[in-house]
Amino acid sequence: MPEIQPFRGLRFSQEHLAPDVLAPPFDVIDEATRHSLLDRSPHNVVRIDKGPQGHDASWYQEAAQIKAQWIEDGVLVQDETPAFYGYRQRFTLDEVAYERVGLIGAVRLQPWGQGIHPHERTRTGDRADRLLHMRAVAANMSPVFGIYRDPDGVIEVLLAPPDELLLEEVVVDGVTQSFWRIDDPAALSALSGLLSERDIVIADGHHRYETALTYQAERRQADGDPPDTQPYDYVMMYLTRAEAPGLRILPTHRVIQGPEVDQESLLHKLHADFDIRPLWNPENWAHILSVAAEDTVALGLSLPDMGNYVLQMRDPGGLRSVNPDLPQELLRLDVTVLERLILEPHLGISIESLAAGERVTYTVDAEAALQAVKSRQAQAAFLLNPTTIDQTWQVATHGMTMPQKSTYFYPKLLTGLVIYPLASV
Repeated sequence: MPEIQPFRGLRFSQEHLAPDVLAPPFDVIDEATRHSLLDRSPHNVVRIDKGPQGHDASWYQEAAQIKAQWIEDGVLVQDETPAFYGYRQRFTLDEVAYERVGLIGAVRLQPWGQGIHPHERTRTGDRADRLLHMRAVAANMSPVFGIYRDPDGVIEVLLAPPDELLLEEVVVDGVTQSFWRIDDPAALSALSGLLSERDIVIADGHHRYETALTYQAERRQADGDPPDTQPYDYVMMYLTRAEAPGLRILPTHRVIQGPEVDQESLLHKLHADFDIRPLWNPENWAHILSVAAEDTVALGLSLPDMGNYVLQMRDPGGLRSVNPDLPQELLRLDVTVLERLILEPHLGISIESLAAGERVTYTVDAEAALQAVKSRQAQAAFLLNPTTIDQTWQVATHGMTMPQKSTYFYPKLLTGLVIYPLASV
């Protein structure tokens, strides 16, 4: 089972800790957002976590030099004693208020399936970038996002914030964020013990975990495989309970680029597996798709000339005949149906192409997906229902993976609250 330990975090000093130095995870930052973050503060963490578009290998060393300079200048300081770090996010989604509480700790790296489980495939480009970055900065800049089962909320009781927080009720990107140290010896021992009894499913940051495994193997070989544990034998991870009402998954829609699609022919082919009806009011797509998906799978489709449609899978078992070896846990996933019954056979977009990031882009903004089609910047868009927490857990703990970008856990965790050093500071 997983081993979770407190660690001596590297953090922005209280003099410098502010919303303007924090950033979203690197993989959701586009070039415009990166520039906006740079403009917020000369110490925004994006300066050492995300390079400019098209950067070369020299950027990673520049990031390492900036990190070292910030440590020398006292912008970043390391805690004197180990701690877990409590993290609370409060937010509103569809006019409903939510709260999510978790902790950040150091989790002992294990091969997949040994108490730690992935739930989706990853893209190769992200892993290559993060490995080069980790080699240069010798640190985990962002926590991997993991979930555990705790129906009674026993662990969450131990995460109650103290009277004085490091960061209290500040709003970043529309989410109210609070952050604190947990260093009471009894609490540290109790949390380590309780969490070690539970499986962890990776919600977000699969590529960061896989990169940490690769980095660990490199360092152990270079260091002669030392018998005692090393900092690189662990990865920084945020953990929250799967049953928490504030653990939300948004649908991730697919936008199709590339060669022009024969729209009329595509609709004709889709009739073999789907009942197709016009979607006259795309503003209400989420409710319409949710209702249409009762007892089956339903997708939205937008085409530049032919309009918008609801695709309702006619036979939920039909995918089995096409893919007889496909596990039951994957059969009823929107992303599986889209990949196996539409993208690959009718649009020629293979699983390998998806892994390489070709032809398909992803967004949680349905209006942006529809607009890309309307403006002819895309050939088609597919709107999806959200994957559920239970589907995610069942797929992962049964040793399977969903297609990449099957889930979008909201809200994202901030980068810059705490850094896990992989070498002496």
